[in-house]
Amino acid sequence: MAACLQTNNGGKFEEVFIMAYKPGDYKVICDRCGFERYASECRMSWDNLFVCADTCWEPKHEHFNPPKPLGEKQSVPVLRKESSLNMVDSVDDETLEATVTSAEPNDGYFLTENITADDL
Repeated sequence: MAACLQTNNGGKFEEVFIMAYKPGDYKVICDRCGFERYASECRMSWDNLFVCADTCWEPKHEHFNPPKPLGEKQSVPVLRKESSLNMVDSVDDETLEATVTSAEPNDGYFLTENITADDL
């Protein structure tokens, strides 16, 4: 950051340090190493630390990025209309035959109205 110039004053050499001026830039302290740097020489890390771009900055490790889930199959394998539902009314104990009736959506087996707290 500083430039060193040597001048000759009557046979005597002197060292003069000149700081470079950067318009619109300001000094910051690195959150990781604590050195003073210009803000243009620093950058924000993945864990929200303002660090030196050349020495302290490191990319985010892929371990911290969880894998994206694969899409699931959302479709229903067997599709039926509500009017074609068959309800088992009873089963004969001796022959194990079921008495089946066809259910309609408005026959009482299906809820068609919202349930309120008074219904419970």
